[in-house]
Amino acid sequence: MTITLLRGGWLAGWDGSRHQILERGEIAFQGDEIIYAGPQFNGRADEIIDEPEWFICPGFITLHGHVGVDPLAPFVDVPRGGQFAPGPDFVENAPVSMWPTLTPEEQQLSGEFCLVQMLRTGTTTVVDAHGYGAVWWLGNPPTDEAALAETVGQIGNRAYLALGFRSARSYKDEQGRSRQHWDEEMGKAGLREGLRFALEHRGRFDGRVQTLLTPHAVEKFTPELLMMTLNEARGAGLPIEIHVSQSLFEVQAVRERHGDTPVGFLDSLGFLGPDIILGHCVFVDDHPAVSGDSDRDLKLIADAGSSVAHAPLAFARRDAEALHTLPRYLDYGINVGIGCDIWPGDIISEMRLAWLMGKHTSGTVERPTCREVFHAATVGSADALQRDDLGRLAPGAKADIVCVDLSGYHFGPVLDPVRALVSFGTGQDVDTIYVDGRPIVSGGKVLNTDEEKPRAAAPGIMRKLHQAAAERDPVGRTAESILGTS
Repeated sequence: MTITLLRGGWLAGWDGSRHQILERGEIAFQGDEIIYAGPQFNGRADEIIDEPEWFICPGFITLHGHVGVDPLAPFVDVPRGGQFAPGPDFVENAPVSMWPTLTPEEQQLSGEFCLVQMLRTGTTTVVDAHGYGAVWWLGNPPTDEAALAETVGQIGNRAYLALGFRSARSYKDEQGRSRQHWDEEMGKAGLREGLRFALEHRGRFDGRVQTLLTPHAVEKFTPELLMMTLNEARGAGLPIEIHVSQSLFEVQAVRERHGDTPVGFLDSLGFLGPDIILGHCVFVDDHPAVSGDSDRDLKLIADAGSSVAHAPLAFARRDAEALHTLPRYLDYGINVGIGCDIWPGDIISEMRLAWLMGKHTSGTVERPTCREVFHAATVGSADALQRDDLGRLAPGAKADIVCVDLSGYHFGPVLDPVRALVSFGTGQDVDTIYVDGRPIVSGGKVLNTDEEKPRAAAPGIMRKLHQAAAERDPVGRTAESILGTS
């Protein structure tokens, strides 16, 4: 079997506790497995690639993403409360499996559009945190996520896929206030379908497709359905990712119903642990917008061993909010991974925002460091998935490798490649990517697909989604007015 040797200007090695940076480091892999990472490989290599300007990194892992809704990304700079949302009549009459807005081909292209962008910018593994259900009212038939699994198989990346479900659907009333419509049978049916999908697709494409259960958000579940979800997941050996403490509305709703914070409520059910990923987890009890006078939520998360999927761009862009604070979570011993949420899927830029917002909320330039956010996007995300064979360049790990070209003028002289990457880099600096030892990006281009096709289709898909959203808006706004463009 062929042995490939990569030799770069720098190598992010893994020594079990921190990233160790080697100058002129080498990595050798055979098949899908790394067999050596260090200063000099003394064995035989069938292929040698020597690029002195490359920084060779572990494949980045987007721990929280929503694949296939990226054409909604232009929805920025709009007033708070101006987001797309369906009205009460639509919600009450909507079936469990929604009427699709897009054709199967359009939905496949929408998913491919997202995966290509993520892969080109360094993400080798993406966790689809709620399937196509992130905007359920635009249509998310289960076949869409199955088509996404096929796209992953074709492109060659790695993904954790799921069908999202919930018992409450959010809507806006005629005054624009947030409300919820409850249907427990819908939630139970969603759990059954999500479990069926997870068991059917787990391990496909040589294990590159894995699955999980993704109950949407804490405030959309009864205690009974959460416990059913937990029991099914643990019985099947599936991880769970759930949106937690992602809005003040959620905090208020959970307190009114259950007398506790979202994190405290989950803890009371035993719904925390190493197999539970908490999406966002911004509005914990010591966040200034909540109360700021208790650290109980952070202690509960740390003691249970749950991980937090941190996606700073989504909250900075939509809510002008941030985690308070990333260094505080880390100092409590909480494992934190990085996610891109919704467009753009550039995890390098996401690391930089986590770095900058973390300093702003901490009130100190010392923390977080570039290495802390780099660690979160690699080892932190891998540990959240309980995968010690991802996020590392070490013997026995999967050969998921990102090669970043640091020769760009914007980097200047590179003294520390992690600092250079986090503070100045973007996904456009990624040159070559291997997944399972196979090259799937070369010269910045994805090899196993026609990149132009999903890119050309994206504007039409965006217009179609925006028009459908306007048709279902409770106060009859146009797509342009919802987007803040008129």
